[in-house]
Amino acid sequence: MVLCVVCAAVASAQTVEWERTPIAVTLAVGVERQVRFEGPATVGVPAGLLETGALRAEFANDTAYWLATEPFGKRRFKVRLERTGEFVLFDVTAVPGAGGAGETLEVVVARPEQGGASSAPNADDLRGDLVELVRHAARLDLAPPRLAAPPAGTVPVETAATDVTALYCGADPARLRLAVVGQLARAGLFVTTFEASNLTGAPLELDVRRLRPEAGPRTGTAGGIVAVGWTRSTLAAAGEAGFTARFYVVTRAPFDLAADSR
Repeated sequence: MVLCVVCAAVASAQTVEWERTPIAVTLAVGVERQVRFEGPATVGVPAGLLETGALRAEFANDTAYWLATEPFGKRRFKVRLERTGEFVLFDVTAVPGAGGAGETLEVVVARPEQGGASSAPNADDLRGDLVELVRHAARLDLAPPRLAAPPAGTVPVETAATDVTALYCGADPARLRLAVVGQLARAGLFVTTFEASNLTGAPLELDVRRLRPEAGPRTGTAGGIVAVGWTRSTLAAAGEAGFTARFYVVTRAPFDLAADSR
């Protein structure tokens, strides 16, 4: 089986290290900015910004979402990392049309180096994690679980979703069906396996770039699609060999939450 994987904006984040000096963050008015942490966190923002509507602040999974609706001067935000109890401080400013102010920030905590290697995660680590997770999901389609040893830390995750044909933009339910097969999680990533079935009497060509609801998850958000793996993109006519295919959709949140993101 040939397995293809395409990543969506995995390397678009800027990594910044917390070293007891407040991290400067510039928000562009009207542009939502994501700030990712190494796990769950509690975000404290100045109440005045929320009360006046100058700032919209949300948190999901391991990511904060900050959207300024009007300019404001430097304000101190305090974030508590739940796993360690440590606080990370930010000096946040909102200005009109700031270049680069929509880029995602990946915040890591500076720790003593061991063996000369940095502990900060990078885009290559993330790609490696998601590719390994997708490969394991694909192996489960070919062999019983007892013969497909999972990568360390991989766990099954229940999902209530069944028919997800609407995930494919513009899908005609009379021509195509997408059904959930299962879901796995590892290292803060979730891979959900879909089976695509051609319901017509002619071959059907699929475009993986259309695997997201038109009003649904945005690429790069907590609920957005991080990567998609697939076994084939051309489905044979219904009933013929090859009329189904498996798709492996990677998100940063459980699929049930990701599918409901707006």
